[in-house]
Amino acid sequence: MIRWGILGYARIARLQVIPAILASGNGRVHALASRDPAKLAEAQAQVPELTARASYEEVLRDPAVDAIYIPLPNSLHKHWAIAALDAGKHVLCEKPLALDAQEAREMFAAAQRNRRVLMEAFMYRYSDRSRQLRGVIESGVLGEVRHVNASFRFFLDRPGTIKMQPGLGGGALYDVGVYPINLLGLITGGALPVSVHAEAEFIDGVDVNASVLLRYPDGLLATLHCGFNAFGQMGAEIVGTKGRLLVPDPFLGEAGELTLTTAEGTRAIPVAATERYTEQVREFAAALLEGRSPQLTPAESIRNLEVLDMIRARLQRT
Repeated sequence: MIRWGILGYARIARLQVIPAILASGNGRVHALASRDPAKLAEAQAQVPELTARASYEEVLRDPAVDAIYIPLPNSLHKHWAIAALDAGKHVLCEKPLALDAQEAREMFAAAQRNRRVLMEAFMYRYSDRSRQLRGVIESGVLGEVRHVNASFRFFLDRPGTIKMQPGLGGGALYDVGVYPINLLGLITGGALPVSVHAEAEFIDGVDVNASVLLRYPDGLLATLHCGFNAFGQMGAEIVGTKGRLLVPDPFLGEAGELTLTTAEGTRAIPVAATERYTEQVREFAAALLEGRSPQLTPAESIRNLEVLDMIRARLQRT
């Protein structure tokens, strides 16, 4: 049983990850820290048995805590992940793992130095939809993939949200753009693009709408779109020399279907509903208990941020 410590009572912790830990079967919420007494009281009402702490450092010093979950603002990920690793804790950190690839390298160096596990939390990777998508790609039925188009956008209407604060690592690329980037990495096998073109709309220093064109060494072209200033849109289209795969809602866990079209015709691939967050924390805890590496690797997280660095550098030049 993995005993979790949680740094902060963020919305994603309250609504998704704490319920996931409680349902996982191989973990329990041991401690949670918040500087807000009202949030601590709410957390204890949600999990009566947890130990409430007034500071993050107290959770890190708790010898009963095995692993730390970090749902803090993006700009705080590096500091608290390294602090947790140096305290001898394993770490599951929300995406994006860091603000750039160099920060991620330093975080993984701390994990290696302390012989602890650090993993970026991409919950969609644990869904049946992702498993079915990977199965199609690995089967070769699409032939050589030549084009990918992926989008994740929603209309943000929460005043005061950290997503609109540049100093905290806000912006659509960090918040939802990282999902299409990660998906593209699965499809390309981890290659880096050889060229990037990007356009974005900014409000108060925060990107709220972005579109990106990437070209890969084998000639594959990919277009990625993200934002939170318009009606929700989520989907992916993967086109190869022998077929096309349509993936509605690629980052969600609801039941549905993929649509595969080849010279033989069109068929639906059923997708089962998945509790993505539960599967994520269960698999991470299982990896710790079994002494193995979890599903998402350091190389993958660093590559995600290398691509994001390329996109952000292009936007700074336009």
